[in-house]
Amino acid sequence: GDQLGLVARLSHVFAQYEANIVRLEARKLPEAEGGLYVTRFAVSIPPDRASNCLATVGNTAGALGLASHIEDSAL
Repeated sequence: GDQLGLVARLSHVFAQYEANIVRLEARKLPEAEGGLYVTRFAVSIPPDRASNCLATVGNTAGALGLASHIEDSAL
């Protein structure tokens, strides 16, 4: 989403859980697709910290009035 401080706040969350941001993409969808801002993070999270980290990401997004969606991907 397009929210001031979003990347900084999520970067702080990832650092707390010793996660590494591997890739970051931000874009605005075309009006035909809703015109929303989408920010995608590809993050490497230590397995023993993943559940708590992702819960914190969801809570942080919610506190900013944003939605979050998690996709698990093994690279």
